[in-house]
Amino acid sequence: MSGITLDQLRVFVTIADLGSFAATARHLNRTQSSVTYTIQKLEEQTNLELFDRTAYRPTLTKAAHSLLPHARKVMADISSYRQHAKGIADGLEASITITISQFASNAPLMDVLAVLAQQFPTVRVSLSTVTIQTTEVLDNGASDLAILPEFIPFGSDYARAACGRVRMCAVARPDHPLAWFPGKIHIDAMHAHTQIITSARDTPTLQRNHAVQALNYWKVNDLETKLAMILRGIGWGGMPEHMVADHIRNGTLALLDPESWDGLNHMPVLDIVVAHRQDRPLGPVAQWIFDQLKDAPR
Repeated sequence: MSGITLDQLRVFVTIADLGSFAATARHLNRTQSSVTYTIQKLEEQTNLELFDRTAYRPTLTKAAHSLLPHARKVMADISSYRQHAKGIADGLEASITITISQFASNAPLMDVLAVLAQQFPTVRVSLSTVTIQTTEVLDNGASDLAILPEFIPFGSDYARAACGRVRMCAVARPDHPLAWFPGKIHIDAMHAHTQIITSARDTPTLQRNHAVQALNYWKVNDLETKLAMILRGIGWGGMPEHMVADHIRNGTLALLDPESWDGLNHMPVLDIVVAHRQDRPLGPVAQWIFDQLKDAPR
């Protein structure tokens, strides 16, 4: 079987798909006798009959049905090899690393990655999450791109573009005392009840805890844990709207209306940016992701 060729397998798969030698000849732009000869040679080399030619149209034999998936896999592997080789020749990255904050909705990124998977099938993507804002993942080369809320200006070392906004909201269980507060909730009432806050474990550039409203507060370093604690009634807290919208709609969380929040007279709206280091130019696919995100509707 050492003489089996890719052309023989291509002809075999094409006949199976089109159902006739004549259609295969037209599709491959060759004579029918050439197609017939190619299959005869493949049958000789495998010592198996692949097509029953007694009927009007050739039909796959039992052996052919068993071998066809293997032939398809070989052809798919060759196609993948060619695509990957072309990507390298065109200068495409072999892989891209992206970090996204839990505060940012991942929906726009998922839309972009769904298109990327079709347009750049040879490029691998590695996606990780952080809690708040950190440029460390860009500084140490752990990520090519980061999608983060810009609590503190990143500075001129980073190229960045706005790629969304996230509205924050204060929530508690419906049976929490603050949920029954009439009208806007005064800061004194907020002080009186335990608040769950998000710490900055993975964000050394943030030197204080933001939006602390209560005298007694518990710290967590990820939003899923914070949400779980709020749902259990351990305390109340501020959350990105996209993470609690379903809970508010189905009544498992109540929306609070604080009189003020971290010096504002309303709940904050966070600007989300996609960023990379200026001194590390992006490859063509990473640049494509950056451009797609900055142009995404917000």
